[in-house]
Amino acid sequence: MSKLSYWLWLAAKEELTALVKNQLLECFGSAEHLFAMSRQELIEKTRLNKKQIDALSDKSLKRADEIQFDCEKLGINILTIEDSAYPEILCSIPDPPIILYVKGKIPDLERRPAVGIVGTRRATPYGMTTAGEFGKQLASAGMTIVSGMALGIDGAAMRGAISAGGKTIAVLAGGLNICYPPEHNFLMGDIVLTGAVISENPPSTPHRGFLFPIRNRIISGLSRAVLVVEAPARSGALITAHQALEQGRDVFAIPANIDAPNSMGCNHLIRDGEAAIACEPNDILREVGLTPIYGSKKPIKQPEQIHYNDRQTIEEMWNRILKHQDNEEQEENQAQKINKPDVVPEVQNEDQKAIIDIILKGAETPEDILEQLDLPVARVMTELTMMELDGILKRENGVITINS
Repeated sequence: MSKLSYWLWLAAKEELTALVKNQLLECFGSAEHLFAMSRQELIEKTRLNKKQIDALSDKSLKRADEIQFDCEKLGINILTIEDSAYPEILCSIPDPPIILYVKGKIPDLERRPAVGIVGTRRATPYGMTTAGEFGKQLASAGMTIVSGMALGIDGAAMRGAISAGGKTIAVLAGGLNICYPPEHNFLMGDIVLTGAVISENPPSTPHRGFLFPIRNRIISGLSRAVLVVEAPARSGALITAHQALEQGRDVFAIPANIDAPNSMGCNHLIRDGEAAIACEPNDILREVGLTPIYGSKKPIKQPEQIHYNDRQTIEEMWNRILKHQDNEEQEENQAQKINKPDVVPEVQNEDQKAIIDIILKGAETPEDILEQLDLPVARVMTELTMMELDGILKRENGVITINS
């Protein structure tokens, strides 16, 4: 039996968090040793609950063999936390993944330190332009760009880095054989060529909503610094920022107008002293000890501004605005039509009722709900799980819908 089989056996135990797995490895030395321990030894020598002891008492290696077979077939490399290719900086967090599944090659993060660039999926032109330019200039200066490969800010930052010939790492919540979001299929291919796409979950794991906040600790864990470009007051990007702070990483945020909804989260991070202002890439480069860009640095271009000098231009402007509003209304009505069930289900409390109302308005993912609901992340994720167990909601490929 190969040593890797024991690592995969332990990694597949969903009843144990990454933190618990790391603590067990610290106490008992290896996955192989844990595999050899009897149920009685686990009871006597650990403080695990019955469910966790039941999981570790199951010595079947069938799942480990299946994962190994799938990875070989799909060209996915498997790194354990003991492997030399496993990023050393990730080992410094309290709960690193004990297994990483990798497509491509993880850059040398000692030579090319990483910056995580995150933000909302519903980015403005200002946010997209800024993320792209920061990704491009930081990559040109020798940094690796890390993100979740989501729509909006994540994708813009990675495209910017790739355009400069830089290195990138995308951290997925699910299996590497499932591109999420599917719109980034070509981007994912480019990332594999310029760096790596990684996950702590084995092939064919669905991109379930609760996995995204868990995944975010890896984005910040790989990074020397995290930059939040655009984030509403309730945003998944803020989860990454707060995890970065807990891990002792530097956090930066792009400022914006005080009444800009898409940047409320960024402005609040700056206001509360949790993030430094990033006005240019040099602000980050100086902090991580890299040489600032002088002379050749191009200023970040702002989105094209329209100058309304005559009546014709003003009329064209309003025609565009009205057409855009009509398109938005049609999309919103269509989304509500798709998500609205024939009968609104009965729920258990006011929090669940608020979640249903937000889904009826077009929310599709936990991040959508968190952006619009002023509740702690843990409570929202708990309610979503309970509603799924009660048959009120269902999730497919990370998208939440109401059961008819």
